[in-house]
Amino acid sequence: MRKGISYADAVKLLGQESTVAKILTGTLAGAVPGLSLLDVKDEAVRLAGEATGKLRDRVTGLNRYDRTARLEAAQAVLVVAAFFEALDEPPLPFDPKELRLDRDEQAALSGAGPQPGSFIHTLMTIEAAGLRANQSYAVMLDSITEYYRTLAAALTGFVSGLAVRDRLDATEWARAKTAIEVELPEAARRKYEELHRRLAQDVPEFALWQDMISRQRVETGLAELEALLTEVAANTRAPDHPHALSLAHRAALNRPIAQSGEVPSGMRMPTLVEAYVNPDFRLAEYGERTDPSAEWWWAKAEQSDDIVGFLARYFTSPEATTMPLVVLGQPGAGKSVLTKILAGRLPDGDFLPVRVPLREVPADGTIQEQIESAVRNATGEHLSWPELARSAGGALPVVMLDGLDELLQATGVHRSDYLSQVAEFQRREAELGRPLVVLVTTRTAVADRMRFPPGCLMIRLEPFKEEQVRRWLSVWNTANQDYFTTQGLKPLPAETALAHGDLASQPLLLLMLALYDADANALQRGETGLSQAELYERLLTRFARREVRKHQPGLPDAQIDQAVETELRTLAVAAFAMFNRGRQWVSTDDLNSDLAALLPTPTAQTASFQAPLSRADRVIGKFFFVHQASAERDGGKLQTYEFLHATFGEYLIARMVRDVLRSMVARERAATDPFFGRPQPDDGLLYALLSFAVLTERQPIVKFLRDLLPALDREPTIDLLVRLLHTAETRRDQSYPDYRPNKSTFITRYAHYTANLVILASLAADGITASRLFPHDDYPAGARAAEGPMLTADYLWEWKWHIEQGHLSPTASSLAEAWRHTEEVRRTVEEIIRGLRRAYRSDPEGVAEVFREVTGEELPEEVTGGAADESARSEGGDPGRNDAIDERL
Repeated sequence: MRKGISYADAVKLLGQESTVAKILTGTLAGAVPGLSLLDVKDEAVRLAGEATGKLRDRVTGLNRYDRTARLEAAQAVLVVAAFFEALDEPPLPFDPKELRLDRDEQAALSGAGPQPGSFIHTLMTIEAAGLRANQSYAVMLDSITEYYRTLAAALTGFVSGLAVRDRLDATEWARAKTAIEVELPEAARRKYEELHRRLAQDVPEFALWQDMISRQRVETGLAELEALLTEVAANTRAPDHPHALSLAHRAALNRPIAQSGEVPSGMRMPTLVEAYVNPDFRLAEYGERTDPSAEWWWAKAEQSDDIVGFLARYFTSPEATTMPLVVLGQPGAGKSVLTKILAGRLPDGDFLPVRVPLREVPADGTIQEQIESAVRNATGEHLSWPELARSAGGALPVVMLDGLDELLQATGVHRSDYLSQVAEFQRREAELGRPLVVLVTTRTAVADRMRFPPGCLMIRLEPFKEEQVRRWLSVWNTANQDYFTTQGLKPLPAETALAHGDLASQPLLLLMLALYDADANALQRGETGLSQAELYERLLTRFARREVRKHQPGLPDAQIDQAVETELRTLAVAAFAMFNRGRQWVSTDDLNSDLAALLPTPTAQTASFQAPLSRADRVIGKFFFVHQASAERDGGKLQTYEFLHATFGEYLIARMVRDVLRSMVARERAATDPFFGRPQPDDGLLYALLSFAVLTERQPIVKFLRDLLPALDREPTIDLLVRLLHTAETRRDQSYPDYRPNKSTFITRYAHYTANLVILASLAADGITASRLFPHDDYPAGARAAEGPMLTADYLWEWKWHIEQGHLSPTASSLAEAWRHTEEVRRTVEEIIRGLRRAYRSDPEGVAEVFREVTGEELPEEVTGGAADESARSEGGDPGRNDAIDERL
């Protein structure tokens, strides 16, 4: 947390002279007469009166930064004055005049200043007086009251060392301690509230911080934020000509929320300012045990629906110029749009918005270079940062660094200290008289790759609630009423959109649903009880069909379906490119390599002198539900792709697996000869796709497969998978040799592939027995079906018994084979269990609650018991023991 202003600095900042402050801080040279507590009180009250009596006039005409600094100083002297004014209320058995610093004490102060923990030191620091955007007025009052208690306790210690204490008997001293330590803090709090209310009548910032300012809630476009910041403006003369940056950012407010090419002809896209629904958010301060990349950690923070109030307090708070505000959220949550709306809403004269899309500036540049590049892109002017700061005319620059995750993701540049560099840049600029506010946006999932400055504030944008979905759809339906009428369509009801859960809760995905329904009311005409897989099939197919018709007009109907399937197959390759690399995104180069290896096509030709678009750009980049992250480095453009919602990619993976299996079964049927039997399965594509990662690493893939695999011819599919399992070690198909999403050995690929074959066989059969997986082996009577992709633990214990007894039965051989096949799956499960144990040790209740919410089950004993065992071992157990091995083995 940023430290509050000191009392001496506050007095100096207000342009006042204080002999008492100089004495107490040891900065007054020469001998002075004994200083009493009454002297301190009289001067503190006088200074507070002088500083706040005409505070409105004193700060009028100052720029935003200076005005905020003066108001913080006034707050500091107010806190001190309230404490001393309250000294008259509790009955004290002595006169404050008797509480004097003798010459020796004053000499000690003049040499070294007040000692930490002393009454004078506590009086001078007043950290509780600091105004914090993440604290409500009530919390600030509690903090000030706690400061008063600390100050009162220090006062008791001060009094106990003076002569006045010696003449008080035990009863009088106990009464004095109660008056000082119990009654005085409460009286001081009441006095402070009274003084603060007076100031709130004259100075709008005090009313804002006290939540007393008159407000008219507007839930869209951050319109209320502009009104609030205008009301608390520094009242400097408005500029004759708005800054070019302000003009550029205001113009963006009236642009459509989506490109015209993404909507049917005749539709009207609402503008940014119309369609932007103020989001809910969670607020936190970065500390030692903070994990801003974890959903469970954010769940502990209170959710708020007043982002306008928070931003207004933040932009008028002293801490805004000391370190960045980090804005987190999922892809499609509206982080970038928030910066666009903010840039257009900040009032001229008080603030100068500087929006820096990090995808469009040099990724390896300094903060200053990135700002200067963004200004050049927005205005065409080559301004250095110092020139830009001077051109602001006293307005406080607000720099919005949008898309830190894109900079890290697209370039792979190691810039974990980026936020610390921002804070250092702010510190340097404040010292040079060029203070600035900085916001940084990033995806929540990559927050663990960044080093946050201790004490910096973070907000995470929340998904839409039902009322926000309804508000957004009201804007959408109103904007397109004429289009609906002309086309004979119905507006999209909120209930229809809300039925699709997560898709409706993210602004960009909600737009996707609305666009889908605008095509013949497709969403509304969907059958009741539509599964998620069926919905995704219809969504993706319809968007792909529209892209085909737009980019290949006149294509015969017979070829449209094939072109649509090609589009979806290309998207599926992108999904596998992410999955097989263990990421939620893929770079342009990697995707182009994968497309060339799996779906080779002729090279695109161009008559232009410009370099042709890569295949990834041409095919993947045109779907707006695929997020394209960009950054510049060494003069070149680096890009990555990511699905706005991870389940799009997971569905496409399941869909492609189903289609490959269907094709393999059909080829086998066509090629089967009644005399020579079935040929060796042609599994080149299946092996290429499924030999780099285990499908169960993402549970939605398994869920989608459960929905899709029943559409296949069941028995031939299971039979094919079982034969592939048994011939995997000797398979000869070497097609797709150039598909290498990561470096893997033959053994590793074999393990992944066979594990996935077992998973698919189990899903296709809706649970499969070991005897079906290994039909030529003898199994004991009563062998149970394995309900998941792994065989049951009972089989493994039986295998162990056979080994111990020296029996190499067919059952043991089969189980040994199954053990080998599922090695990667087991390793993954063990890693998950170990991670849960570590988290459980630090936060048992939180981890249990999150696990229960996600799975509907209680934490298994392997986690809770294992965590306790590991804790015991760390306190003196056997450090060489491997806890991953069950004692029964």
